[in-house]
Amino acid sequence: MEKYSQIRDKLLLQIEDDEWVHPRCPHGPTVLFYRQSQKPNDGYYACSAHRNSKLCNFHMEFNKWQRNKLQRLLENVRDYPQSTRNDDDSDPTNNMEALSQDEVHAQYFFDPSALEFLAIQCRLLGIHKVVCMGAPRLHFYLRRTTKMKSFLLDFDERFVVYLSSKEFCQYNMCNNHFFYNPEPFEQFLKCNSDERVMIVTDPPFGCRTELIANTLRSLTRLHNRINNLPATPLPIFWVYPYYMANYIVDDMPEMQICDYKLNYTNHSRYTNVGESRRCHGSPVRVFTNVPLELLQLPPGEGYKYCRKCERFTAVENVHCDRCGDCCSRNGQSYRHCQLCDLCVKPNYVHCPNCRRCCQRENHNCALYQSKQRCWICGQRGHIENNCGILKCRNRKGTQKLGCLLCGKEQHTERRCPMRSNYLKETQFMGQTTIVARKGVKQRKRKLLK
Repeated sequence: MEKYSQIRDKLLLQIEDDEWVHPRCPHGPTVLFYRQSQKPNDGYYACSAHRNSKLCNFHMEFNKWQRNKLQRLLENVRDYPQSTRNDDDSDPTNNMEALSQDEVHAQYFFDPSALEFLAIQCRLLGIHKVVCMGAPRLHFYLRRTTKMKSFLLDFDERFVVYLSSKEFCQYNMCNNHFFYNPEPFEQFLKCNSDERVMIVTDPPFGCRTELIANTLRSLTRLHNRINNLPATPLPIFWVYPYYMANYIVDDMPEMQICDYKLNYTNHSRYTNVGESRRCHGSPVRVFTNVPLELLQLPPGEGYKYCRKCERFTAVENVHCDRCGDCCSRNGQSYRHCQLCDLCVKPNYVHCPNCRRCCQRENHNCALYQSKQRCWICGQRGHIENNCGILKCRNRKGTQKLGCLLCGKEQHTERRCPMRSNYLKETQFMGQTTIVARKGVKQRKRKLLK
């Protein structure tokens, strides 16, 4: 049985420097999983790297671990073996067999255009050191063609044959676990006052985004601690499919999606060549906390500069004056739906019951609505008609209203000019908290009468 069901389990991550640690499997600290309907002490510990119990069968109930605190496993840091090669001109990823088991490695290598794009962006941003987390081909490309220093963190232990401890450490990005002594990596993070470090990560697309986000934050804290810096963010390029955007933004709200489509040389669909390629190009994008206006996308590869957005976008991405953005993400030209008051995919149809455009007509509205994010409170699991903040469920005439806040039809709740009169929104560290203002229920009842 797989450890990850179709219902997205919650998980509890190990906190750095905490005296209480999670039990460990051969792949480092485990993760505590529990259902959304459960409490953490009802959950169990399982491997962070392997989603299939046939690959790592570690399983320990929370209570059992509590009863055996005195028998905690100590972290086993191995001595780093000596590499047999360290040739600056070699790139073993051109010849080695990729580890293609999706549940474990999903090892795909960037094509030359993607490598050049990433290297150019690093140079434009003034980066001196690059942490290549799960991106081996980029590491070898940077050390061969640029003056930037690079350090490879990868789960594939075969790279120890080609790289010394100054450039490589076997690493589990799902739990920030170093299989060897991390001191060489910590020395790599040590910077002069004028040096800048960037993280480029290309995780397997089956990885839980919460785990990767936690690791990125941990590496950022490590960098700041080593260099005696305050809470300073590191520039990050997170390579992932565009359709995982909601998960990434939930975990790291500061991340934005860049229009550049990255291709792999050894994947039949994540590329722009071959019979199996997707009709709208590779779905792989770069999510970044770097302002998008600082990135330069190559015009010769199908990109343009949007003067209204003040950034580069794909040529098929048409600017929407109403949304104030180039909204397309999947390689199609989106259209603006007046009823939703937002841009949607061209083949989507509007459902008045769901108050949204969706993929097809006659869908299961209850199921679809359970996966949506409410435009009023911002929480996932319901739409506006069922939002507890306004208590507007089943009120007569609700379905006919455009905006459930002010009652006007020209906009939705997301764009209501009177929104601040009804809702108090507080933002902190990229997270938004929304509560109803005092008296909003009484004012809403008057509006609905």
